[in-house]
Amino acid sequence: MATMNGKSWPNTFNDYDLQEVIGYGATAVVQAALCKPRNERVAVKRIDLEKCGASIDEMQKEIAAMSQCNHENVVNYYTSFIVKQELWIVMRLLDGGSMLDVIRYQIKLGRNQGGVLDETIIATVLKEVLKGLDYFHSNGLIHRDVKAGNILLATDGTVQVADFGVSSALYSYGDRSRPEKRTTFVGTPCWMAPEVMEQVNAYNNKADIWSFGITAIELATGTAPYAKFPAMKVLMLTLQNDPPTLETISENKNDDYKKYSRQFRRMISLCLNKDPQQRPDASELLKNAFFKRAKGKAFLKETLLPLAPPLGERSQKVKRVPGSSGRLHKNSDGLWEWSDDESYGGPGNENENKIDAPNDNKGEQTPVTSMTSDQSDQVTTPATQACVVSKPSNEETSSSDKPVLNLTLRLRNAKNELNDIRFDFKHGEDTPQGVAQELVSAGLINGVDMILVAANLEKALENPALYHHPEFMVFQLKTSIPVGIMKDEKSLIGFAQLTIN
Repeated sequence: MATMNGKSWPNTFNDYDLQEVIGYGATAVVQAALCKPRNERVAVKRIDLEKCGASIDEMQKEIAAMSQCNHENVVNYYTSFIVKQELWIVMRLLDGGSMLDVIRYQIKLGRNQGGVLDETIIATVLKEVLKGLDYFHSNGLIHRDVKAGNILLATDGTVQVADFGVSSALYSYGDRSRPEKRTTFVGTPCWMAPEVMEQVNAYNNKADIWSFGITAIELATGTAPYAKFPAMKVLMLTLQNDPPTLETISENKNDDYKKYSRQFRRMISLCLNKDPQQRPDASELLKNAFFKRAKGKAFLKETLLPLAPPLGERSQKVKRVPGSSGRLHKNSDGLWEWSDDESYGGPGNENENKIDAPNDNKGEQTPVTSMTSDQSDQVTTPATQACVVSKPSNEETSSSDKPVLNLTLRLRNAKNELNDIRFDFKHGEDTPQGVAQELVSAGLINGVDMILVAANLEKALENPALYHHPEFMVFQLKTSIPVGIMKDEKSLIGFAQLTIN
């Protein structure tokens, strides 16, 4: 038995009767459950330890972070235990669903013209989220995945921040007087801060403030900026473009979101400053004039909860033998069900593209002029292997049917000399982001250009016929150029050229 807030919680799977699914991802599922000894409904987050790629140490850090939190706006953790290859984390059940459930349901009903939610509702929800983040940050933690899907509602109007799956301590264990910064590449691309994407400089809890600003746009418009694009293109657009606004996702720049106030837009722009040092922290942001219009739980119970979908529309009953391993996927009827490893036929499109790769290789510029496929095979750092965007496994075209491509990346090195970097791309073995990471690790490109190279390589691979010699793709780089020299596309000063040979 585990004791939390004066209550004892059983820690064996036989004490929990699993019920409907209320959330899911590539390697984890959240189900409602009845805690039989207490006769109390709870939520159980079940993480497949073999599939998620996280170590037991990482899971223990997650649990430690959750167990330390005791705040009205942070989901309450009760206990955890191992069931075969799964880690079960028991926490408070919030029957109101998530803010993502709310906005999706309103869009389904066609109630999203000119904006999905009323601004006062948005202000109230976001203020509660911000109080949770302020508590989180003040305790030396960073969430790293703030979004509507991780904002949960209780039936009394309480708003809580959930999903500590990628949260991390900013302080050394045992010494909170020495703040540290993170260097890992973690989060969901549409909500991810630029400094997290770049993997060049360390980042801190200001990354959560960027995600908070994106979430504000999501609650108003129903979607995050660039959500319709593949993950790598999202990264490229975020880095290259000006910070998103309410109109970024609008098909018609003259319509849609005029009803939202200047105060709301100003608050968003403060959060979405590309320079993290210029963003306010959570405690500062709480003082912003926009949040003066926020109300309380009673207001949300009266106005927001009726907008949420009925429980039956946001969950599914699943058949599963208690305690057995397995994975959640869609069947032919479009419903969610469990299957064991032997019968598993691959996931549906249930998981958002999450990226989680350490960044231990900064990549110094060197005068190396080429990288052969043999050299490429030798560069197999943990970062290279981990930086893979999740995709459905049931691809229509077998990778063995696709040829090995030979490519040339032409760009200037640190000495301003033009280099041709030749490398092979093997379908089924290589990924654009993996190849780009190898180029960084080998010192052939600057780390700040990794995402841009990966995104443009992905674009070329989508339609290789357009980029076979002598055709090529030219794209802008982020690497700084010498003072006094102007960028020039033709001479590749500040640009790179990609050709499929």
